[in-house]
Amino acid sequence: MSAARRSKRSPDESGFHPEVEWHADRPLHRRRVYLVLAALVLLTTIASVVLREVEWVDRFGPNLSTEVFGILITLVFVHRFLEQQDRARRLRGSIGALRKASRALTRMADGWGALVKGSLRRMPAERPSSLDTLFTPYVAESLVDLDPSAARRASDPDQDEPSWVEWAANEVVAAQQMLQSIIVTYGPSLDPAYVEAVDDLVDDPFVQRFARIVADQKNTRAWRVQLNTTRALREAHFDRLLHTIALHNRIAAEAATVRTRRQAPRSGSIGVTLALDYDLKVPTRRDAGWWAQAPAPGTLCTDGRDGRAGI
Repeated sequence: MSAARRSKRSPDESGFHPEVEWHADRPLHRRRVYLVLAALVLLTTIASVVLREVEWVDRFGPNLSTEVFGILITLVFVHRFLEQQDRARRLRGSIGALRKASRALTRMADGWGALVKGSLRRMPAERPSSLDTLFTPYVAESLVDLDPSAARRASDPDQDEPSWVEWAANEVVAAQQMLQSIIVTYGPSLDPAYVEAVDDLVDDPFVQRFARIVADQKNTRAWRVQLNTTRALREAHFDRLLHTIALHNRIAAEAATVRTRRQAPRSGSIGVTLALDYDLKVPTRRDAGWWAQAPAPGTLCTDGRDGRAGI
């Protein structure tokens, strides 16, 4: 974790996190109040029925029961309303962060997706149609078959392009840096669970390990050995990435509910209305158009670059 993020959430000498502990204690304190009031309602109701022959119980018991019950209902609805208002305020404040994070997560997913697709030996009979299926362990395992020297086609013949693995490593590392800056800038307005998920993705050890392998290993045999030693880290990374994307999209859909049409993204096409969360969500579908883009399956394999194997 970076020093900037640690300073924002660092505990005092006793290990106490003032902001975190205070927010975590509020629901528990409220629950205790609700339980006490509910117990009072139950006790006064029972007493009013069982001891109704006692004059002071008969006189004050029903009134006390209804008053406490009214207080309980009022607290529940008021707290619920205040929580919804606070949630809406936080969601409005997080829209800019979600927009930027969607671009970073999309960049990371596209970098890995290109390598996984190009490292497949052949076009799958049933092509994975989403990130959830593309990054499953048995599909992502094809990364070990990559040729680390497989070059990207340069848009300018006079310009040297990095290899596909170098390009993907740069994309993933750049996405991590973008996510880190988002957490530092917008952390207080974001959902704590989302901050934790993104923070874990920023500090993911596999990305740093992968970047070192790309920088040090150009030999295919050494590549396979090095990448095989990181199998557990690789699987954990993709699980973490999928979890963060799913959480991001859920929060983005919720944030879209507090937007108006004037704040929503616009399309220049006549008659086309974009969803309110169009610019906030991370695309997870991988359709036929994506599979037709470079690199094609088999083109990054150690023995399939020249023949576009399996297509």
